[in-house]
Amino acid sequence: MHELAKKSTAAPTPPPPSGPAVSPPIIRPADFEDYPAFREVFLLYFADPSANATLRSFGILLHEMVLDFWGHWPNHSEGLFPAELRAAVADLRHVQGALQEWTGAALPLESEYDRRLAEVGADVARRIGEQTDRLEAELDFFVGRAS
Repeated sequence: MHELAKKSTAAPTPPPPSGPAVSPPIIRPADFEDYPAFREVFLLYFADPSANATLRSFGILLHEMVLDFWGHWPNHSEGLFPAELRAAVADLRHVQGALQEWTGAALPLESEYDRRLAEVGADVARRIGEQTDRLEAELDFFVGRAS
């Protein structure tokens, strides 16, 4: 009788990288819709060009499928535009948190270049937080007035 059970539980060895590591793209704000599904801080860990391109293509496919279907789901209670702004607030908080983590005092920074980048990154995180607080307060202000 044929045995169906796995003989080994070891993970398969991934194929060797197909080229040099991929760097995150430079994204112009006007082109944000060309990068619809995954954050760059997630995709940077897929440094293999083939893996990175596959995830980017999957993200575009997933986004297109969602756009074809999203109108069948319930409407957002406060409207689509405020919901979009709340989603942007959530993404800004993610970037703020990532910058705070990456530039925190707990990280050993060995070069002057890294220390300077950390200083600037920490300042940007603070400013993102301030501006996000402002947007979030406006969203909450109008929600309170509407009820």
